[in-house]
Amino acid sequence: MILFKSIFKNIFLLLVVLQLYDFELRAQQMSGLVLGNYAGINSLQVNPSGLHNSKTYLDIQFLGADVFLQNNFLYIDKKDYKFSNFFKSGYEFPTHKEDYGTEVRAFYTYPNKRAKSAFLNVRIDGPGAMLIWGDHAFAITTAARQVFSMHHVPYELANFGYLGLNYKPQQNINYQDNKPFSITEMAWAEVGLSYAYTFYERGIDKLSAGISVRRLFGFAGAYMYSRQLDYIVINDSTMSVKNMDVEMGLSLPIAYDGNTIQNDKTVKGGGFGFDIGITYQRLKKSHYQDYFPTLCAQRYEDYLYRIGVALIDIGGIRFKTNAEKYTIDNRSSYWENLTSFEFRNIAQLLDTISYKFYGNNEDAFAGNKFTMWLPSALSVQFDYHFRKNWYVNASLIYGFPLSRTSIARPAELTITPRYESRWFEASLPVSLYDWNLTRIGLAFRVYGFTIGTDKLGGFFNLNDFTGMDIYFSVKLFFKKGRCGGVKNSPCGNLEFNP
Repeated sequence: MILFKSIFKNIFLLLVVLQLYDFELRAQQMSGLVLGNYAGINSLQVNPSGLHNSKTYLDIQFLGADVFLQNNFLYIDKKDYKFSNFFKSGYEFPTHKEDYGTEVRAFYTYPNKRAKSAFLNVRIDGPGAMLIWGDHAFAITTAARQVFSMHHVPYELANFGYLGLNYKPQQNINYQDNKPFSITEMAWAEVGLSYAYTFYERGIDKLSAGISVRRLFGFAGAYMYSRQLDYIVINDSTMSVKNMDVEMGLSLPIAYDGNTIQNDKTVKGGGFGFDIGITYQRLKKSHYQDYFPTLCAQRYEDYLYRIGVALIDIGGIRFKTNAEKYTIDNRSSYWENLTSFEFRNIAQLLDTISYKFYGNNEDAFAGNKFTMWLPSALSVQFDYHFRKNWYVNASLIYGFPLSRTSIARPAELTITPRYESRWFEASLPVSLYDWNLTRIGLAFRVYGFTIGTDKLGGFFNLNDFTGMDIYFSVKLFFKKGRCGGVKNSPCGNLEFNP
């Protein structure tokens, strides 16, 4: 995102965005990939105990990716949007003139006074594998993730940040934003180990528990948390801040005094992430202990329904390299001639902020380390086996912050009917995103290749474009009870399951 010319835009660019890359690297749920009985290793993303739900005993993932974007502030008019344009060489978005000022914009803004939120992220899954051995299940995973979250930002602040101080309808109004809001962004890689155990099997009842532990390697992090903001924009070059109570931190791969890329130390911080969950299954037939001579001979036990509950993305990253933390603790300041302000680098901008609020360049500095927390959530799943190959799933992802430096994760309630077999699977997720936006998706799996979206409308110009979602996975799996074709196998050509 381009630095704005005025100091106001520079301040809120730093506090609101602080983005390093051209796109934001984990989507919300990937309903067509993580919920089915062939989800295998991908089921870890919603519940680590879900490994035991699998019809496969060995699952090997080669590559997966997921891109998600949704916001309630900016949009592209449906008449200007066409998904295929993204693949055209040299394509530029249509632009329109501002109602105020002389600049042109690619995006329109919603004029309502609702708090503005955005969630942008991508997850890239590297090689991983899952193995089920009787009551035990093991998995190893690798992934790269980047997440940006803007949570409950006041509407007028979002307008000023995008349109500038010359947005006259908001000038000479005393805005008092007393409700906390936050903007966070973090990029990291992770390597995880997971274990699940079926600890209760009696009659038609079956209980499994699972845990995932992931080592996190932080590449970049930035956050801003506002407790209180009281200000007036007098005109396009003058602003009076009556009170500001804000905390922010940044650890970026650039030199703050020169804006050059730093390649000497890629990992800026480290930490751990945890998932823990439990799943109950109501089996169709009574369980009995079965001896299997080889892993492929394990028997899959069909279920009538199952219920899973998990806590996911519990943990954080402690940034210590090129990390700076700043606080503006209930201070006021007066800014004049903002249109003439130009900053050569981030360090100069931060020094100016400190000077304006404290009278010197040092007192706003609060330390050279900080911790950012993952987008923690409660994950609940209910899966009902309707008949033969037909299922319906209801799931809830409910985000909750562990700290003011947490990445805010929107809630999502999803109903997903699906048809699944070994060679083919289709699902149609219908979701309520952030309690106000209804979305319809579509996903297909052909053996080990899955492609899908939880927002089908993002690919068509039926409505104004406010976000999109697309994911895929490439893997190889081996089904339980299927040992045919294995030379000298003790199972012979057994196949317990259709």
